[in-house]
Amino acid sequence: MRRLRKTDNNRIAKACGAVIVNRPDELQQSDVGTGAGIFEVKKIGDEFFAFIVDCKEPKACTVLLRGPSKDLLNEVERNLQDAMSVARNILKNPKLVPGGGATELTVSATLKQKSSSVEGIEKWPYEAAAIAFEAIPRTFFGSELRGECD
Repeated sequence: MRRLRKTDNNRIAKACGAVIVNRPDELQQSDVGTGAGIFEVKKIGDEFFAFIVDCKEPKACTVLLRGPSKDLLNEVERNLQDAMSVARNILKNPKLVPGGGATELTVSATLKQKSSSVEGIEKWPYEAAAIAFEAIPRTFFGSELRGECD
C-alpha cells in the first residue's frame, strides 16, 4: 500500500498485531503481524478502502459511514459516537437510571413520605421540593402530549 497515513498505519498494525519499524534492516520476525485473516481492497463509490477481516484477536475496527450530505453524516457520526459511549459505559459500570422522569418521581414520592412524618412549618420544604421534582416529568410529558396532538 502506498501513501498510507500514519494513523491508518497504526490501526492496521494494531489490527494485525504487528510492530511498526522504520527501516527494513530493523525488521525482526516478531515484528510481523500474524493476527489478520484476509486483507482485501474494495472500491466503494469512487474511493478504495482496505479491509482486514477474520482477525484472530481483533483490537480495532472501523465503521464506514456514507450518506447524501455532510450534515447528515455529521449527525449520524455524533449519534453513533453517543451510542458507542453508552455501550462502553454500560460495560464498564453496568448500572442504569430509568429515564422519562422516573428518578424525579421517586425522589418526589420519598420527600412526600418524609413530609408526612414531620409536623408544622418544617413540613413545607419537603412538600415544596416534592412539587418541584414533579415539575420535571410533568414538563416532559406535557411537551410529549402536545407533540402527539399536532
